[in-house]
Amino acid sequence: MTKKMIYLLPLIMVIFSLVSCTIKYVPIPSPNIVISDEFAVVKKSDFTFAVENQYWIKDPQNLTDYFTTFYISVKNRTDSKLTVRNGDLALLDENGNQYDPVTIEYVEQMLLPKQLEYLIINTIEEEDNNKISAEDALKEKQDRLEEWRQAKQNLMKYSFHFGDILSNAKKSGFVFFSKLPSKNNKCKIVFRNNEIEFVRSDIKQK
Repeated sequence: MTKKMIYLLPLIMVIFSLVSCTIKYVPIPSPNIVISDEFAVVKKSDFTFAVENQYWIKDPQNLTDYFTTFYISVKNRTDSKLTVRNGDLALLDENGNQYDPVTIEYVEQMLLPKQLEYLIINTIEEEDNNKISAEDALKEKQDRLEEWRQAKQNLMKYSFHFGDILSNAKKSGFVFFSKLPSKNNKCKIVFRNNEIEFVRSDIKQK
């Protein structure tokens, strides 16, 4: 095992610990909500809406430190375009506080400084440690920047994009909200006046 791996082991253990403690919300069954594979599904004459509190496990992996993520799917059941706007969707905590979806651009701006911070700190450490050659240092920075480019590509590819949905087509992807408080027990997703209740998975329902 290399020295680098030895240094990384404590960090890996911390990451696994944080993942295991991540709060998961599960949908509460109701007469108008169908639960299928942990998705809550609302079916109307013009659309079908499905939602799950799903973890973001791709790069950028620190995203869940700052955002509560839901995976949604909207199916257009009409013969014309269906427009889904940012304002059609909201998250409410157990006290009724409203969280609106944040844009992909906001997520990028929030997380990019962390990547720059890493590069700056790493550069300072390298100046104090002459064991790393300039070539290796440059390679590591290039790899880190490439990771960030891949992270931005993931955000574009796997996020839900508001806008028009063609006839009988669907859009799916992650929606990001400001992170719910750790002590929050219940929440609601509201889509076009349809409320879907969620409860923490570690709370027993009566």
